[in-house]
Amino acid sequence: MIIIETILLRAFISFLVLGSVVGMILGATLILQPRWLVRVSLMGNRWISTRHINKFLETSINFNPWFYSYLFAGSLATSLGAIFMLYYFGVQIDRSSITSGLATHFQIPAAYISVMFGPMQLIVILGAVFALIASLLAMFRPGWFRKFEQGANKWVSLRHAMKPLEIVRSNVDEFTFRHTLPVGVILVLGSVYLFAILTFWAS
Repeated sequence: MIIIETILLRAFISFLVLGSVVGMILGATLILQPRWLVRVSLMGNRWISTRHINKFLETSINFNPWFYSYLFAGSLATSLGAIFMLYYFGVQIDRSSITSGLATHFQIPAAYISVMFGPMQLIVILGAVFALIASLLAMFRPGWFRKFEQGANKWVSLRHAMKPLEIVRSNVDEFTFRHTLPVGVILVLGSVYLFAILTFWAS
């Protein structure tokens, strides 16, 4: 656990150091040659609409006719699979051998695998219990299952949620290119300060 935290912390620090270097370069460019960034901004600021993604997400796929045509067979297969998952992950599984095998294969401390294995095992067992209950209801109470399915299958449109993504916002670019010198100075000073702090702390 400590090794993984150290690796993640080092990666985060390296990312911040790289960002500070990029900030110094951009700030110096804003001070010395702001026209370069204006040209790059005009070339790179191309509007990409998300409407085609919205159309794909708004397409409804109805599996209900196929599902109800094979309701008993599908429910039986689901219940058998859920019983097998409950037996294997609840009774049959050898936690110590799996933990040691995963630790050896992925070169991770066994204690870390053991900590993660418990919650994952619980999630699988709870999912199998839910699947077993749902499959039994579908087999022996299909009318109640249909009522539940009709209440749960309510179409939720994403048009309202995705609408803000279709609005062009260029206030930051306009403000930056109107005040290139002060923005560049602030960016350089902030980046130098961040770079100095990180390099001193990491050394």
